[in-house]
Amino acid sequence: MPWTSSGSLTSDRIPARQPTTALVKQQAKGKSQPGPPKSKVVSALETRLHNVEYASGKEKDPKGGCFCLAREHGLSTYVPLCYGCGLVLCNLNLPHYACPHCGESFLDNTRRSALVAQILEELRGQGAKEEEERNRAIEEARKAEGAFPLLPSASGTQGARRLIPELYNEEEITVSSYTNTPISSRPPSPAPEEPRRFPPPPREISYVKQPPDPEHPWKNIQFPDLQYIPPPKDLNTHSRQQRERDGGH
Repeated sequence: MPWTSSGSLTSDRIPARQPTTALVKQQAKGKSQPGPPKSKVVSALETRLHNVEYASGKEKDPKGGCFCLAREHGLSTYVPLCYGCGLVLCNLNLPHYACPHCGESFLDNTRRSALVAQILEELRGQGAKEEEERNRAIEEARKAEGAFPLLPSASGTQGARRLIPELYNEEEITVSSYTNTPISSRPPSPAPEEPRRFPPPPREISYVKQPPDPEHPWKNIQFPDLQYIPPPKDLNTHSRQQRERDGGH
C-alpha cells in the first residue's frame, strides 16, 4: 500500500521500502541460471521434431535426397520404405521431406503423430544418457581430488570446500576448489563433412544401339578395348601334374 499523508496509523506514514537494484539483479540472475549446454545430438533431434510437427511434407529435399538404397548409408529409422513407389530410403532422406523419387508425403495425420512420438522417445533417451554421463564425470572428478570430505559451497557458486586439519595446531583451514567437472583441453573438433549423396538413376536405359558384328558376334561392343588376362599358373599344381605324367616320381 503506498504511503499517504492522510493515514490514521503511525505505520501508514512510513514510506514503502523499495528493493534495491542490486537485489533485483541478484534475484533475476538466480531465476535465469542456464542449464548444461545442449549436445549436437539433442539439437539435431529438436530440429527434426520441429520440422516433423510443422512441415507440410510435400516439399522435396533441396539437396536431392539420396538414392544409395541404404547400401552406402544406414537404413532410415523413420521411413525405411516409400509408401508410394517402394524406394528404399537411407538415413539421409529426412522424414519431413517427400520421397525423392515419386514425391509421396510421409506426414499425413497418422504418420506424423507416430513420428513425433518416436522422436520424443529418442529425446528422452538421449537426455537420460547425457545426464548419466555428466554425473559419472562429476563423480570421477571428485574421486580424483582425493579422500578429503566435500561440503557444499556456502556462497552457492560451483565448486566445493574441503576442510583440512592443521598439522601443528587444532585449528582448521578452508581451501576452496573449483574443479568439480573436468575441463577438456582438446581443440574443438572440425565440422563434419557433408556425406556423399547418390544421384537418381538415369531416365534413359543405357544399351548398345549399333548392331552386332557378324564376324565377332560375342564381341563386347559397349567396351571394345577390354583384354583377357589369363590367371597366373599355380606352380604347385603344375609340378604335381608333371610328377603324375612321369609315373609318380
